[in-house]
Amino acid sequence: MTIDTKKVNLYEQVYLSIKNSIIQGEFRPGEKLTEAKLSKVLNASRTPIRDALRKLEQEGLVTFYPSQGVEVSSLSAETITSLYECRAVLEGLATRKAIENMSGDNLDTLEESIILAKRYFEKKDLDKVVEKNTLFHDTIIQLSKNAPLIQMMDNIRTQILRYRIITSSIGFRPTFLEDHWNIYKAIKEGDSEKADTLMKQHILDDLSTILEGLELHTDR
Repeated sequence: MTIDTKKVNLYEQVYLSIKNSIIQGEFRPGEKLTEAKLSKVLNASRTPIRDALRKLEQEGLVTFYPSQGVEVSSLSAETITSLYECRAVLEGLATRKAIENMSGDNLDTLEESIILAKRYFEKKDLDKVVEKNTLFHDTIIQLSKNAPLIQMMDNIRTQILRYRIITSSIGFRPTFLEDHWNIYKAIKEGDSEKADTLMKQHILDDLSTILEGLELHTDR
């Protein structure tokens, strides 16, 4: 069986374009997305658009309503709470598993990410802070070497990113770097129980910050 690479590439382009527009807030929560509208905007036929919307539905970014069409999924405190509760459990497990696979170089990567995040935080370079914060968490998740966990985290973090962008004005928690140091120390000591607990609490504390930002956003 041969695969039409042009069709695959077009589908990927359409899918990523719509996905990025949703994550960046260009398509707002509750906004209707018709195939005709997207076809015109993206200069693409309806088939790849339809396929892309179905995949985005699986990722929780759009919702199909019978007889009404497709809408960008709404943002709610209930949804983000559920996502963060799942994330806390999965990242706690990832931290446990990562300890089993952690090398000296990996520890150096974690330590450096914290040091640089602190430096950029003091300079108010928030884009770089986000980059180093992401590196810290991604390193741990990838070192779990648990493929289903990594896949589930990718899906959860895609949805979480929508909330982080919309509530970005609230910034980082003042204690997030201290959290990272404590997690790093527990990992370095090989204390999987402590590392798991600290990571879960770190994620749930982030949830409180996100909910605060969401409340401010919805009050506007």
